[in-house]
Amino acid sequence: MEGQEGTQQPQLVLSHKLFLLTLPDVQDIEKVCLREEVFASIKADDMAPLYDTLATKSVLDLDQSILD
Repeated sequence: MEGQEGTQQPQLVLSHKLFLLTLPDVQDIEKVCLREEVFASIKADDMAPLYDTLATKSVLDLDQSILD
């Protein structure tokens, strides 16, 4: 199972990254990278409703131009 991240569906990878952001044991520097990856994925797949929800919960910073 190890090393098979590339074969998983993108939604599962995104869900896993969002889960890792909720864990207190994950280092802040890792969370910064995870936020960047989540943001890039959301932007690439045009997931405005998810972005709005994550910004409301303070997981990501709100950028109104992204929602527009």
